[in-house]
Amino acid sequence: MIVQDWQISDVKPYPNNPRKNQSAIKAVANSIQEFGWKQPIVVDKNGVVIVGHTRLAAAKHLGLTRVPVVVADNLTKEQVKAYRLADNKTNEAADWDLDKLETELADITDIDMSDFGFDIPTDDIEDDLEDEDDGFEAPFQNAQKALFDGVGEYGIPEIKGVDFIEPVDWISFNMLNSYKEPGAFGVHHFIDDYQFEREWTQIDRQITRLQRATYVTSPDFSLYVDFPKAMQIWNHYRKHWIGAYMEMQGISVIPTIAWSDESSFEWCFDGEPTHKPVAVSTVGVMQSKETKESFLAGYNAMIDRLQPTQILYYGQIIDELKGDPTLIPIESFGEKMKKRLGES
Repeated sequence: MIVQDWQISDVKPYPNNPRKNQSAIKAVANSIQEFGWKQPIVVDKNGVVIVGHTRLAAAKHLGLTRVPVVVADNLTKEQVKAYRLADNKTNEAADWDLDKLETELADITDIDMSDFGFDIPTDDIEDDLEDEDDGFEAPFQNAQKALFDGVGEYGIPEIKGVDFIEPVDWISFNMLNSYKEPGAFGVHHFIDDYQFEREWTQIDRQITRLQRATYVTSPDFSLYVDFPKAMQIWNHYRKHWIGAYMEMQGISVIPTIAWSDESSFEWCFDGEPTHKPVAVSTVGVMQSKETKESFLAGYNAMIDRLQPTQILYYGQIIDELKGDPTLIPIESFGEKMKKRLGES
């Protein structure tokens, strides 16, 4: 078997692929991110995918430009179709031995297997289920852990923030368990909400992990424009409760600033420190002229209201902000992987 390194644009999805793989893309992307490429994509002599549609979609999700490929140019057209169907069907035929699965998951302590689609988080397996302090706690019980003097109309807990951000390596929250590199590092939350929802439902379990980090951003719970206003305010409150609680535990928190439309400016900056470093993300901002303008409106409102001294910046730097000396860019996983592969 000869594995070739192809431009991702040269790999063509099979237009009549009968397998629906959308729900598996994030889990496979997490697997590639955690373990690297271990299974190449198999294509026919024309570069059309036979096996590996989900891996291809995951690579695009991660922003990769090159993928490992095996060309099955010795198969007939009928064999290609049969191989494509057989590969998907044989995956269905296998089942789990749940007892053995639980034993295997219990041996994995530094990797969060929920990132790969397992319903049983590895963090939970070793816990004593009778110990209520370590078990699942309903979110309303957070009010029993700490009540903060809130600010603004909605009583948003305040985040004190840090005075200065020193240069560190930055990782996303979902990489925390497996991160073993020496030296100072920071943890950001510019990933899908479900990846850090456990910080709200099981905050004390996460504290000891987060205390390893030099800096931690407050969770980036989404404030989508089409969310009901109550949900947007709730996510803003949760972000600040978690940030304030982290600070109580000695964690250096950098507030993540988020907004939806201009009506959110009335409350979305409540609880944020002034004249301190902050964090922002431009993921999804470049989708259209309208989304870019909406981001800039909120960004400028943030500058006027908070006057940040440093801005931790995740995502593509838009033209209007290039050259700003306060920006501290965070490399995405895709950008880091490109450097490892020798791409610029």
